[in-house]
This record gives sequence, C-alpha cells and structure tokens, in this order.
Amino acid sequence: MEARIVKLESMTEKILARLEAVERDVAVIRANYATKADLAAVQVSIAALEATMIKWFVGTAIALAGLSVTLAGLAFAAAKLIN
Repeated sequence: MEARIVKLESMTEKILARLEAVERDVAVIRANYATKADLAAVQVSIAALEATMIKWFVGTAIALAGLSVTLAGLAFAAAKLIN
C-alpha cells in the first residue's frame, strides 16, 4: 500500500509540474491578446487606407478618361489632317 502511495505522490508532482507549465503558456497567450483598443486602432487604420484607395481609384479613373478623350481627339485631328 505504501509503494502505491509513493507512486501516486510522484505522479502528483509530475502533474503539478505540467500544470504549472500550462499555466505559464496560458499567461503568455493572454498577454498577447488583442485588446478592444487595439482592434479599434486597426479598424481606424483600415478605414483611412480604404478612403485613400478610393481616392486614388477615382483619381486614376478620371485621369485615364481624360487621357483617352485627349488621345481620341488627337487621333481624329490627325485623321482630318491626313485626308
């Protein structure tokens, strides 16, 4: 019976050591959680980037439309001069 108790005590020590390791790992994981403030900052940053991308897209579309109208005008003018 005493050998069994000694074996259980040694197993308990091993289990406690593993539990401490798990607790340390969980503490590290919790320390790296994103807070609500972190998520809000990321959301603001994404919104700003989205606005910038939309501005660039619209500006590029307008510039390309103007360029194509100009090139079409030049092509018609060149065709008129040739004929």
